[in-house]
Amino acid sequence: MIHAITAPSILYLWKSRTLYIGEYPEFSPLTQGAASLLVGVDGPISITQCSSGETISGNSFLIPAGITFVLDSNGHRIANCYLDPYNEDFFRLKQAMKEQVGEIYVGNKKEIMQAAAFEKMLCHTLDQKEASSLLEHAVFPSIFEAPKRPATDPRIVEIIDFIQDDPTINHTNKAMAKRISVSEVTLQRLFKATTGIPIRRFRLWHRLFVTATLLACGRSITEAALEAGFSDASHFNHVFKDMLGMSPSSIIRRTKNMAIFVDEGALKHSLSDVG
Repeated sequence: MIHAITAPSILYLWKSRTLYIGEYPEFSPLTQGAASLLVGVDGPISITQCSSGETISGNSFLIPAGITFVLDSNGHRIANCYLDPYNEDFFRLKQAMKEQVGEIYVGNKKEIMQAAAFEKMLCHTLDQKEASSLLEHAVFPSIFEAPKRPATDPRIVEIIDFIQDDPTINHTNKAMAKRISVSEVTLQRLFKATTGIPIRRFRLWHRLFVTATLLACGRSITEAALEAGFSDASHFNHVFKDMLGMSPSSIIRRTKNMAIFVDEGALKHSLSDVG
């Protein structure tokens, strides 16, 4: 765990989820590699869907993976929770959203409670275990409110684990399809149906997660990016900007006043990936 004396922003890195709470002054398009729950902590925020140009205002949004949009925080602090790669979190949260506008879901039934929970995490600098417990009880719907979907296809679980085991390796679709005894076309179809994004984009997204974990361990941006599998700093900067809507340097400038918590499981997993 790394944390500053004051924490105007906070970042949690778990093995299956990532949560950022704080300011978001950027206005660049982003295409996330995972579904996410976006909540305005202090008040309404706005989302512009790049596919239609439509702008929606609200206090909470559920964004599917692979959707390109622009976020305007309206000067408010935001909470952006990146969900698990199997989309099980997304399925649960979708059942608690009030409406769908285009490709984005708007208005969570628990958005007031969610904003209060994120405020508590930020103001009290909860550690990762406390934050994870609060996230599960105050942010996600209960099993009674939103039953879990049927189990994820075990073949795709195997491929996700295979990619995450060593993000530095660019496994070919042919090799991965052979691993689970399907055609390349079937692999790509099943993978996107599960995660919402193509295999290559998922691999890049996971490399960003590994990079963030290594940064939290004290690596420089260049060291972390190369160890996570990016070909060079330029490649990392491009992917970072594309998926998160801001430059790596803008994040680094904030880390002096950012509390960063890395879950032990995520830390061991990431370090073994690059070890």
